[in-house]
Amino acid sequence: MPKTFEQILSELAVPFHSTSVEWKPQAISADKKRALAAAYVDMRDYEDRLDKVFPQWTSSVQFVMTEKKVAAIVSLTIAGITRVNVGEASLEDENAFTSAYAQGFKRVCSDFGLGRYLYRLPQVWCDYDEKKHAVIGVPELPEWARHPEEGTAPEAAAEGAPPSPPEEVLSPREQVIPFGRYKGKRLGEVDRNWLEWLAHKFEPRSPAEERLKEAAREILAGEKPAEGA
Repeated sequence: MPKTFEQILSELAVPFHSTSVEWKPQAISADKKRALAAAYVDMRDYEDRLDKVFPQWTSSVQFVMTEKKVAAIVSLTIAGITRVNVGEASLEDENAFTSAYAQGFKRVCSDFGLGRYLYRLPQVWCDYDEKKHAVIGVPELPEWARHPEEGTAPEAAAEGAPPSPPEEVLSPREQVIPFGRYKGKRLGEVDRNWLEWLAHKFEPRSPAEERLKEAAREILAGEKPAEGA
């Protein structure tokens, strides 16, 4: 019996196995010893999930170039439903077309629920290796962001393994801005007009930027006067 579209969406929304999740520095502290860890999953894992859930999926891409950037307009069709999203990359990147396509593909997969949970992971400060440009002691994924086959106990907590150090999970006002004129500052330090722009007009290009936008919305929502005030 064919799967319903609702069943397909439900299976696509299941988190990836934690072994597929990698981490990269989204922002680096002034002393270059700490970094905000941003989670991501390789595009091939997205394709593997699509092949497993609905092998008949199809996609297409159209590239549009400007003077400085290339945009990839990616369409994804699943069970007769087509959705479209866009990725972009600087032409200074020698892999600009590949990067733009991968970003656009992951974004349109998120439109079907695949990998969307990655956008909801909290920002976490970790140790940083400046020479390797890598995060050290990556964050532990919360239970809700783990594949059901992994159970509730993380692999790192196996018998005999040393306990993981506590993670520094940031509140909305403590979120660090990794771009623009306020780069390196926390959301609680910027003016309201910039927060309004971030919350309502900014177009995120990564899960970490999506979380930053959500944090700005939370801050603004908390500043609204109570009814009848």
